[in-house]
Amino acid sequence: MVAVTEPVELYIARASIVDAYDLARLRAVSLVEMGLLKPLERGLFQQRAQREFVKLFREGRLAAWLLVADGHAMGCTCVLLWDRLPYPTTSLHAEVAGVYVDPALRGRGYAREMVREAISWARAAEVRKIVLHPSSAGRGLYEGLGFIDGNEMRLP
Repeated sequence: MVAVTEPVELYIARASIVDAYDLARLRAVSLVEMGLLKPLERGLFQQRAQREFVKLFREGRLAAWLLVADGHAMGCTCVLLWDRLPYPTTSLHAEVAGVYVDPALRGRGYAREMVREAISWARAAEVRKIVLHPSSAGRGLYEGLGFIDGNEMRLP
């Protein structure tokens, strides 16, 4: 049995376009873990995801945070912005997405802290609505942060 050592330095930092590689890597790991991406497809997916993260940052439609442990990105949370049809105040909406923490660091509140940062940022951006699409494992976390189960319908 290998002993797991605690990180010496651990912090949450706002990500930028230079972090697109780490965001894409963490996204790929997350999707493989959920069974939504085959491990053999990870490399090609990660390349495409990195390009898409760069594009979203350039368009100003993405904000993201990284959980960094001893210089390595071990978790992330993203906020994707989009416009809906006009409303009296604003048409800007936000989706919290891509929340992931490496299994070795789970259960310590890091996902909660990153999502709080994302919510705070979205509120400061004066979005009309903040939504997310939780996994069954994450539902309790989001309910604890005030998200309520809605009646969203979508086509498969």
